[in-house]
Amino acid sequence: LAEVWKLQEFERGWGYVSWLPCAHVFGQLVDCHAHIRWGLHMTVVDAPLNVIDYAKEVQPHLFIGVPRIYEKVYSNLVAKLGGKIKLAKVPLLGGIIKKKAKEAIGMSNCVYAITGAAPINPDILKLFHTLDIPLYEGYGMTETTAGASLGYKKNHKFGTVGKPFSGTELMISDTGEILFRGRHVMKGYYKNPEATADTIDADGWLHSGDKGEIDSDGYVKITGRIKELYVSSGGKNIAPLVIEETMKSIPMVSQCMLIGDGRKYCSALFTLDVGAILRDKHGMDPAKIPKDPAVQITTLESFGKTLSDYTDSEEIFNEMQVEVSRLNGQFSNPEQIKKFTILPRDLNVDFGELTPTLKIRRIQIRENWASEIESMYEGA
Repeated sequence: LAEVWKLQEFERGWGYVSWLPCAHVFGQLVDCHAHIRWGLHMTVVDAPLNVIDYAKEVQPHLFIGVPRIYEKVYSNLVAKLGGKIKLAKVPLLGGIIKKKAKEAIGMSNCVYAITGAAPINPDILKLFHTLDIPLYEGYGMTETTAGASLGYKKNHKFGTVGKPFSGTELMISDTGEILFRGRHVMKGYYKNPEATADTIDADGWLHSGDKGEIDSDGYVKITGRIKELYVSSGGKNIAPLVIEETMKSIPMVSQCMLIGDGRKYCSALFTLDVGAILRDKHGMDPAKIPKDPAVQITTLESFGKTLSDYTDSEEIFNEMQVEVSRLNGQFSNPEQIKKFTILPRDLNVDFGELTPTLKIRRIQIRENWASEIESMYEGA
């Protein structure tokens, strides 16, 4: 907290919207310590899906989120501002438009917004900054007491997670793994010396399990999870996270999971964003679209449609194919998605497919949708 205080001063009475689980180390750090130390006014959200609705009412000064939340906001901003939001024209947006856009997403007072837990599409960061919303990417883990590096005003670079905090030693191993050392690094796992020895080496370096780079200016870039790296049947190493985040920029996409470990080519599982369908296919005002997925489905049915009308639609598949082909151009041939399947429902926590912070659980997803995955490799 002392190091964060040096990066950004907070004034007593500023607002903060709390939605992270109390068992989450970052939630504990902010909810149980920061708001007391800085005298913040904390508003507790009843469900993560409603965090933006609460932000609209509270207009907080500090906002902490994960990519999934910012992706939803970004999608609605792009839809609402239409042609004005094209990156070439964004700098020309007038003050009134910016003001209304910020109010519409609950960030008119925001002086500091943080995203973490998973990589975020740099285009989202760029748009927020163009709207004068100071959104920065951070990096850390439970074992480092949450944050270890963070971007902040006049000291950030898009596509990186900032620089290490003062007092944090961060290095890249010979294998490309990010290592930590410092006072905030855990002593070990409770009554589990074997797991501790596997994670913290004899020199006190905590092995993160993440692959990364440090550029010439000292900024840290995450390139993938070591355990999540795919090796194609041709021996090519593929980092799925960057590809997945890129594909999630498709307006109608809710979730994307890349398949490719030990396979001849990459494929993907996609889910559709029902809110985006209501917005783009039925003309609903984003502000009036319900946040609860079940209520979204009911709303869709009120238009005489079901989700399967879209997940099974050849027209929707072809729309997706155009976007996937366009985005494939950002990647090498082995990394490109050759086939994909649109799942009949979104991934969710109840089926074990998402964590409480909305990160995908690959093993469970592969198990739940095994037949759909195998169908993309029939005859391969």
